[in-house]
Amino acid sequence: MKYVLTGVFCFLLSWCNALGQSQTDSIITTKGAVTLITCGSAITTFQIGDGKNSDYDYRIVDGNVVFIRPTVANPKPTNLVIREGNNIHYLILAFRDKAELSRLKYNLSASNNKTVAGNSGAGSNTTSQQTEDNSAEDNDAALAASGIDTVTVGNIAEDFRKQRKGGHQYETTADGITLSFSQAMSLNNLAYFSFHIRNRSGKAYEIRKVTLMHKTKADTAALFTMPVLYRKGVASVAGKADENIVFVAAARDFKKDDEIILVMYNKATENQVVLYTPAGALPKYMISK
Repeated sequence: MKYVLTGVFCFLLSWCNALGQSQTDSIITTKGAVTLITCGSAITTFQIGDGKNSDYDYRIVDGNVVFIRPTVANPKPTNLVIREGNNIHYLILAFRDKAELSRLKYNLSASNNKTVAGNSGAGSNTTSQQTEDNSAEDNDAALAASGIDTVTVGNIAEDFRKQRKGGHQYETTADGITLSFSQAMSLNNLAYFSFHIRNRSGKAYEIRKVTLMHKTKADTAALFTMPVLYRKGVASVAGKADENIVFVAAARDFKKDDEIILVMYNKATENQVVLYTPAGALPKYMISK
């Protein structure tokens, strides 16, 4: 079955308007205008992508103000890492053909914005500690705000979730949960990862949040987060029950010896279940040479 995703793909968007916003997930740029970012402390690190991205240009003024603009007609979304004072902000930098001026002004305040300890840009080390829950409802809202067709993505994810493939080759057990990799696919710049969860305990296992990461062979000390844009499946796995859950993230360039890491947090205990899946388990078309 062939699916078509409509709308403009741009990862996670800001939950609130630029000024006075309570959270910032994305920084929006547009043609013919400059995006303004203001930080509460002096900026010591400002990195776009792997640090060699030529789609955007930026200038730091007065130590804590950044002007950023696209330099090509249709720049690709990428990550943005800003270290200011003791805070490290991990954001998604995205382009819009049209954007209101109010969406081009951002105030990254230590008290008003979530931060990530470490960073997740290509070529940057990370120890991801996301502070918010990424429930299915939250991800639905994020996709709806981004302009991605949530109905289509949801239908694809649900159909993929029902395809209970995979075995027990890549699995881990912790906190009464057995987590195993089922399958993956890439479609229209999105990667769909399906995992099987078996609750061996008699109590319900409530998923507080998950973190997807990409570990490369080229730099084994680096972990690159893959923000979950959409989740399809239950938020709580009943006792003695089995469930399949699909997580949707931006497609990445995987090498055969890389690894995909899924960290799942138990809401009741905050314990983690961590699964390492070799990229070799992915379909061949998802792996580059």
